[in-house]
Amino acid sequence: MATIRQKKFADRIKQIVSEIIDRKVKDPQKGFITVTHVKVSGDLHIASIYFTVLGDSSDVEQSLTVLDRAKNFIRVELAHHLESKFVPEIRFFVDDTMEYARNIDTLLKGLDKNKNER
Repeated sequence: MATIRQKKFADRIKQIVSEIIDRKVKDPQKGFITVTHVKVSGDLHIASIYFTVLGDSSDVEQSLTVLDRAKNFIRVELAHHLESKFVPEIRFFVDDTMEYARNIDTLLKGLDKNKNER
């Protein structure tokens, strides 16, 4: 369970990283990236950043590659805005929550259809 300190730190990182990606990462292949949430380790040294991308799976992979290439730049920029003794290591992950929810919805509709056919 995340502490209040972890949640506040994660929210601040989410805000700052979103702005950095939007305004300062100039790679034309980045796509339309939205940071959905951030999880921070208990010692606040690792930040897992989850994002979504508008487009298909190739766009997602391309954006993940761009973010991995820009990871050090983003971390340096984060250090300028974060009021902390240290800057956490950042890791990017694709947030597949919407796809998962879509699959569940499809399964439920299929069950409902089967139920109505009986």
